[in-house]
Amino acid sequence: MTGVVVGVNGSAESEQALDWALAEAASRGVPLTAVMAWHPGNRAPEPAQYAQFVERKREEALTILDLALRRTGISVPAQAQLAEGPAADALLAAQDEADLLVLGRRGLGRVGRLVLGSVSSTVVEHATRPVTVVRSTHKTASDAGGSPAEAAPPRVVVGVDTSPPSIAALHHGAEVADRLGGVLEVVFAWQITTLAPLPGSWGWAPPLDDYEKFAVGALDASVAQAGLPLPDERVVRRVLHDHPAAALLEASVGADRVVVGNRGLGGFDRLLLGSVSRQVLEYATCPVTVVRAVG
Repeated sequence: MTGVVVGVNGSAESEQALDWALAEAASRGVPLTAVMAWHPGNRAPEPAQYAQFVERKREEALTILDLALRRTGISVPAQAQLAEGPAADALLAAQDEADLLVLGRRGLGRVGRLVLGSVSSTVVEHATRPVTVVRSTHKTASDAGGSPAEAAPPRVVVGVDTSPPSIAALHHGAEVADRLGGVLEVVFAWQITTLAPLPGSWGWAPPLDDYEKFAVGALDASVAQAGLPLPDERVVRRVLHDHPAAALLEASVGADRVVVGNRGLGGFDRLLLGSVSRQVLEYATCPVTVVRAVG
């Protein structure tokens, strides 16, 4: 199983993810595999019933894929594959030879931490391959308020903080921008923490200029380390005095994709992703790709 692997289950969210994944596979020039996970239930069926159930699921998966191919008009080598068991396990098992995993994401709920859903959270937190979570489809010319000729070039936003995962994210984002003929927007966000004041005195913070110069130097060093395959005019560097998640969410408005690194913090599932990446995944309105540093 190589190329782009996308999880499908018949929902509207997975249809959006499948459409996006087909476009991504065509852009990369690689095949697509649509994985449908299933479970026979608590009571083991009779062999004949089991075979019938599997055949129905197979037909369902093939129908979902066929409808997407017709809907998008995209022609790429594509196959549907069944996997018995939990969906997250099936997608993680399919990643070894994959270039990218793709998942759909339901809309915002009343409780922010429930937005992603257990399958998306598990796959993103434990995948070693890049994972894209799709909430909405690409902008159209009408959405942008103009004709296709007037539409702005694709914009790929990447958050960097000099860590190895962010360098990996920067390299991935540059490859995407290069392939799509778009612009890479590199965002380095920084904040000043004011020291607690002593009784009868004011708090103290280093001069803003010093922090900003350091941030600019850190961003430039990250860009140089990543070795971007893009000319300077297609790389936008932004140094912002803001919380990293807030800065990336603001930059993501109207973007085609946001790319963030997965720090892999701690030994608990809830800590694996990191707060910035999780907030971007939960609240960005465009597709978000999470990249884990190799090695």
